[in-house]
Amino acid sequence: MSLPNKKQAERPAVTENQLRYIQEIAKDIQYGTITLVFQDGILVQVDRYEKKRIPREQDH
Repeated sequence: MSLPNKKQAERPAVTENQLRYIQEIAKDIQYGTITLVFQDGILVQVDRYEKKRIPREQDH
């Protein structure tokens, strides 16, 4: 693990806007996952994987 450089120390890993974005995604997702991807200690990507449950048809 390396020590953060000056540029990294000035910027938070996750900004307030990014946190709000993640919270909005979390509100809407019913079944699934949210994956946060970091590069050099900074959030660079948010992946949302959602499962959609399809109701099983009844045999007639």
